[in-house]
Amino acid sequence: MDGSYQKFAASKQEPLRLSIALEGFLREETDAEARNAYREYLRRRIQPAAAALIEADDAVGLAGLAAEGWLTGKLTDDLLRTAREKRKTAALVWLLRWKGEQYGFHDRDFSL
Repeated sequence: MDGSYQKFAASKQEPLRLSIALEGFLREETDAEARNAYREYLRRRIQPAAAALIEADDAVGLAGLAAEGWLTGKLTDDLLRTAREKRKTAALVWLLRWKGEQYGFHDRDFSL
């Protein structure tokens, strides 16, 4: 285990733990035990994790969370609103594509 995981396990500061968990979870080199601990932590804190990725305009990170099946329809709508308000273009575009592929836009009629 690396120093990041030890810092994550020892810290009581939620913003620090969230940052370490996101970085470690999305990094390929993270060992299985640490990845599982990060996964369990992030699964219970999906809203703040996704909000942090939106703030960083990190579409790749959002895709990593989505791959776990954590982005529900309602959460996706909330995240779209957040990305729009914060003017985070990459995150907004990725979320719009994700919503279109996974849930569709049932509340809109785009017919000509």
